[in-house]
Amino acid sequence: MQKRNSTQPDSPVEARVRGRTPTLNAALIEEAVRQVGSSAAVTMQGVAKALGVNVTTLYRHTGGLEKLRSIRALQKSREVGEVPSAAGSDWRQWLTQLAKFYRRAFLQNPDLLTYAQGALDPDFRRLERATRILVEFEFEPREAVRAHAFLVNNVVGYVYQELQTELESEGGITPTYTRLAETLQSGSDRLPMLTDLHLDADDLDRDANFNFFIACAIEGIAARIEGAGRK
Repeated sequence: MQKRNSTQPDSPVEARVRGRTPTLNAALIEEAVRQVGSSAAVTMQGVAKALGVNVTTLYRHTGGLEKLRSIRALQKSREVGEVPSAAGSDWRQWLTQLAKFYRRAFLQNPDLLTYAQGALDPDFRRLERATRILVEFEFEPREAVRAHAFLVNNVVGYVYQELQTELESEGGITPTYTRLAETLQSGSDRLPMLTDLHLDADDLDRDANFNFFIACAIEGIAARIEGAGRK
């Protein structure tokens, strides 16, 4: 068995448990997850090493990797920041800014996507603020909560597809819409209507497509509101 170099400094967590059999608790595990996750992907082996315990011991206290990932996701959610201010915006403009805020948070912290709003807003403070802002725009409170949930669901779906496309590209697989564009550029008698669109790079632009999809979602919210006799 390889011995630890005695000149190598202990990690903060290792220093706390060194010299005795560690007694694990939630605070120690969270600290180890933060330590590991700040520079690498969270793994059972990495967190166990930071704690100075074996993987079996860590598993008994957490139930496995999924719990560690959820802990890290919650930690990251606190680093995302507050929802954007509505100053100087109408409600449509503000929801567009909010959608971009959520998209950026999910893209920068993909683990958050696994737990969606539960991780991005574990104590519901962001939902409270978003609801309050929409009510100030004369939404009914229940209507505001539903509009916010609808917006988040649209963002989650779009970002999930973005990340899947990145994984496909990294794995050497041509993404679906890239294949479509290539097929249409070479001409296809089987797809006459699509061929007539003359798709180009702008049609595959992720930001432009996100803006279009979110605009559609917001117009759907607007139609619902106007149908109820409000604007």
